[in-house]
Amino acid sequence: MLLKKFYINIIFRILGILANCIVIAIFLAARPDWLITANLLFLLGLQVLLLLLKLNKLNKDLESFFSAMRSSDSSIVFSGMKKNSPFKTLYQQLEEINKDFQKLKIENYRQTEYFKVLVEHVNIGLISYNDKDEITLYNCAAKELLGKRYLHKIEELEQILPGLTQTVKEIEPSHQKLITIYNKNEVSQLSVRVAIVKFEMNWIKLISFQNIRNELDEKELESWQKLIRVLTHELMNSAGPINSTIATIKEFLVNPDGETKKLDSLTNHIIDDTIEGLKIIEERSSGMMDFVKKFRSLTLLPKPIFSTIPVLELFKSIQRLMSNQFNNQKIEVEIKVSPSSLTTVVDKGMMEQILLNLISNAINALNDSPGKKIVLSASTDEIQRTIIHVIDNGCGIPVDIQDKVFVPFFTTRKDGSGIGLSLSRQLIRLQGGTLTFKSKENEGTVFTIKL
Repeated sequence: MLLKKFYINIIFRILGILANCIVIAIFLAARPDWLITANLLFLLGLQVLLLLLKLNKLNKDLESFFSAMRSSDSSIVFSGMKKNSPFKTLYQQLEEINKDFQKLKIENYRQTEYFKVLVEHVNIGLISYNDKDEITLYNCAAKELLGKRYLHKIEELEQILPGLTQTVKEIEPSHQKLITIYNKNEVSQLSVRVAIVKFEMNWIKLISFQNIRNELDEKELESWQKLIRVLTHELMNSAGPINSTIATIKEFLVNPDGETKKLDSLTNHIIDDTIEGLKIIEERSSGMMDFVKKFRSLTLLPKPIFSTIPVLELFKSIQRLMSNQFNNQKIEVEIKVSPSSLTTVVDKGMMEQILLNLISNAINALNDSPGKKIVLSASTDEIQRTIIHVIDNGCGIPVDIQDKVFVPFFTTRKDGSGIGLSLSRQLIRLQGGTLTFKSKENEGTVFTIKL
């Protein structure tokens, strides 16, 4: 038994106290001797004191142990670790717990130091603040990006960029915001993201700042290069025939020596060819003007007028508008809205134009497909954003042109203008949403709108 010696010791002490009391009673009853009685009383008091000290020793050691645990002090040494101690086994267990606590403390310290180094090493700016708006983390990358060495309160972000405090407070988790700041006479484009860590009674918000200026510059350059290639192609398609036609007409009207031919030397055949050439020039010029108008339509977009609309009614109105095309090409249309009462805040006219463009592309992809089907579906994600899918089971988009589908004027259709998808993406962005797609050849395409 773990405390057998302790129990025996206590029993003997209690018996000793009891015997002492009996002797005192006998002496007082038979022949009172105050000197002997006083000695016996002193002995009794000493026995009681030793018993209390014995009982209290373990309590003090346990109290010291738990107090040390609460204060993270692992240097405690147990005085009862003697071979003849009745609590030897108990003290050994406490000592083992203390050693485990020391190991855990060292491991936590190593983990803390590791994460400190990691946070300072990453090139993403990190700031965290608590529910009292106190900055608890501000790494070197954030200091470099924001150009401010110290931050104590989140409100001090106003000194860097007016409105920045409100911006970071309003960003929802999993969302991102693009901000522009001026630091050291340079413009930085920062992508801002937020995460929230909640505890029982409070929370900590972590803000990350990533400079994406180089990435944006590369994407912008790549987009301009693609656009320039398309513009060059379209302009050359018109300018080439115009130049060659003008050269031919010049041959009809000008001699090889540069002199204008006499009117009487012009035959009916030359006049007819000249008129035909002028018609070609007129046709190509009109084509160029039409191209310029379409290009202008991509740059002069109206501001959206937002209203709350039922998604199911939006889908049904689109289905009615395109019912003739669906019937003529025997396309099955399925509408799925969950919940059926789902609403979204958008510009109705813009959304109709976007859906018409996407469905038009889907119809074109279904030309040679058996069992033609288009699905219009809508639902919400975990943060209550409206998600709209336009799905077809057509031929899909070839992998080698998937990065070009949103480039203005790029098209694989003979009768296509190449502005439908580009315009749709811009209209979605005006409403604060995104337009993406996934496609596999011979398996169909899914266009996804997130609002």
